[in-house]
Amino acid sequence: MPSTPSIYREQIEGSPAAPAPAHAGHGHDDGHGHGPGHVPGDLHAHVVAPYILLAVFGALIVLTGLTVGVTYFDFGYNINLIVALTIAVVKAVLVVLFFMHLKWDSPFYSFIVTLCLVFIGVFIVFTILDTGQYAPVLTPTAVQPG
Repeated sequence: MPSTPSIYREQIEGSPAAPAPAHAGHGHDDGHGHGPGHVPGDLHAHVVAPYILLAVFGALIVLTGLTVGVTYFDFGYNINLIVALTIAVVKAVLVVLFFMHLKWDSPFYSFIVTLCLVFIGVFIVFTILDTGQYAPVLTPTAVQPG
């Protein structure tokens, strides 16, 4: 396989891979996520039980239905927007934590990604709330014949 980089070729063919440079100079039992008996180059696959994935899928369907259901109620422009974006952020967090397996990674990474998604939602809410101030200016008006 000439087009495959050597590190991947070794993993595919089953020969032992060389330790990654990040592992040089320290043991593998120093608490950075590898358990005892870790072999450098091993893949870290995590299998999620189907009932968990189905439960998250069900939650996403319910939240999508809730998003659609909220559109039938008029809570005012600002509240409708905040509710819709809050549901969207919750759905994004569910996808990232469960379908991208971040829940089983370091809790620090889960916290950082969740915090980023929350802040993105907050910034979008503030930006869209501000555009409501300019709505009368942006509303098209009919041209009066002169």
